[in-house]
Amino acid sequence: MAFDPDLDDAVVIALRDMIKLICARTGISREDAYTLCSPAADLRVTQVVDGAKGVHVMLDKALLKR
Repeated sequence: MAFDPDLDDAVVIALRDMIKLICARTGISREDAYTLCSPAADLRVTQVVDGAKGVHVMLDKALLKR
């Protein structure tokens, strides 16, 4: 989840946070985590008021099992 006045920046922040989370929980490389997110992650815009845009990155937990 990320918030930023610029929607594109919020997307980048949220995706980077998801990649960090995947790496921490699975031990896979950042490159592999990015590759996983490309087809499997869903981006959801959750806020567009008060000048802040909110984005959530959703990923099925089953994909993180080792």
